Amino acid sequence: MFSKVITISALAACASAHVIMDYPTPFGRATLNTSPLAPADFPCKQRSGVYDITKMNQWDAGETQQVSFNGTAVHGGGSCQFSITTDPEPTEKSQWKVIQSYIGGCPTGQYPGNAPEQAGEPSLTRVPGSLPVTMPKDIPDGRYTFAWTWVNKIGNREFYMNCAPIQVGSGAASASTASAAKALSALPDMFVVNLPATQCSTAEKEDFVFPNAGSNAVKSGSPGNTMTGSGCKSQNALGAGAGQIGSPSAGTPSTPSQGTAQPSGGNSAPVASPINKGPSDSKPSVNPGGVFAPGASSAPAAAPTAQPAQPTQPAANKPSTPAPSAAPQVPNNSTPSNGECTPCTNDGGVVCIGSKQFGLCNRGCAVAQDLAAGMSCSNGAVVASVKRHINFPRAHIHRRLSAARLI
Repeated sequence: MFSKVITISALAACASAHVIMDYPTPFGRATLNTSPLAPADFPCKQRSGVYDITKMNQWDAGETQQVSFNGTAVHGGGSCQFSITTDPEPTEKSQWKVIQSYIGGCPTGQYPGNAPEQAGEPSLTRVPGSLPVTMPKDIPDGRYTFAWTWVNKIGNREFYMNCAPIQVGSGAASASTASAAKALSALPDMFVVNLPATQCSTAEKEDFVFPNAGSNAVKSGSPGNTMTGSGCKSQNALGAGAGQIGSPSAGTPSTPSQGTAQPSGGNSAPVASPINKGPSDSKPSVNPGGVFAPGASSAPAAAPTAQPAQPTQPAANKPSTPAPSAAPQVPNNSTPSNGECTPCTNDGGVVCIGSKQFGLCNRGCAVAQDLAAGMSCSNGAVVASVKRHINFPRAHIHRRLSAARLI
């Protein structure tokens, strides 16, 4: 009897509000509703303005952020996956790669049915708690699309999917297809089911166990893998798309914003607002590549003014030859000579690519860049092609020697 009450209450809530991803900020937030997907909605709940960017979400490689949700019809929890694709505006041909799976307890495991109704708009009611998701540490810089997909536990057999734009790294450069494929190919494809349930359905009251949940999977609740229907094979493969990983496009260079910190539910640590990021669960960002590396600094442009002047250095004592700079300035308009990279092992170090090009080893990949005029690359160092020498006039030397004899 108790289970029937739960199921009835869950179904009743279907008419009012399900669940929506609140953070990271999804595409087209103003037009995104809480209903489950119909087959024509795949991927990302297709609609007018589906890929409007409300806010770009910053999420660096190796960083853990708290994904949060709004809504009251949590359907007793269920199982979900968090995936990414290199496509900025995904289609049915996009390939999605899973970075985190939750078997049970998604979006929350606190209720046997739905959350209590509260005053106000249900889609603005915060789901208690949040789910930590870690971006793989070897994900190349660039722009991606992040997706939350959910198979609910109680109620109608449904499939939910919300998508959000994310930027990995500084946004100053994008990775090659080869480096993106290297980082993503080992991850499982996103799993799709109940789309529609008449062709492939999970079992109610089970926290569905994904056949390939990946290495980052958390299991709880009442796991089960019941799945029936003649269309399961084709449905389950929808997350693989055309089976081809693309190259992430360059994002928007990081600049300060007026955003506020993203609140987290329960006892979870707060997550900073996109772009203008604050503390997170990841280690501090360190760029071993120095001034050459893509995204060497995400600080505001005014930051160099913080360096103190050196008035105590007499200008007259400086040699006539300018001191070599710590590193040559890479032209702002330089671009990789091609979309591929040169394999390397000295992460953060300079890689000479011929004598007129160089690259910075960034996670095993060095993208060729043209050297500035007058510079060359040799033995892992960028140096001036012609060295200047200090020459004193012969008359000056003669006067110095004559004066010395009189002392």
